[in-house]
Amino acid sequence: MPQPISSNPHKNPSRKTCEDIIRRILTTEAEQSASSRHFKHASDFIRYFESLYPASPSLTKQVQRAVQSMQLAKDSNGYFMIDRTREDYAMEQEIAHLFSDVQPKILKQDIPVFLEIPSGKRQYFLHLINSNNNLKELFTTALETYNGVLIYTDTPDEFLSYLFPDEKIV
Repeated sequence: MPQPISSNPHKNPSRKTCEDIIRRILTTEAEQSASSRHFKHASDFIRYFESLYPASPSLTKQVQRAVQSMQLAKDSNGYFMIDRTREDYAMEQEIAHLFSDVQPKILKQDIPVFLEIPSGKRQYFLHLINSNNNLKELFTTALETYNGVLIYTDTPDEFLSYLFPDEKIV
């Protein structure tokens, strides 16, 4: 049986000591199995603490206080996570929900086309190309930049010839 961490075997550990032990337990489990599958409640840690300290209601309360003060995030199955805060996990869930119906498009085939446009005309130009159904089919995205508009298209020649019908584009 492991020896208690404190020098007095009848004294309960401090909340800080409990937090450190809980952190070590969860970190070890995350390193070994990539996720927590054993700890959902403060009571799940009690067996471990009782192997180090005498079982008592005050030990149970101290472990509960430590878990509560750590404000550990829980995954979708209710298990504690050591590597994320509640805010981080909530943000990850929100991002996952937000993008649940989004299909990413890799712009490998698209070629960037930069048009130098004065600042007063950029927004109007973007409005015009987004409003034109024929032209809208010729590009993937268009972004306003510091000096103009950057357009990604997989048919740059066709796109430019639509914008500049009388000029030969090289």
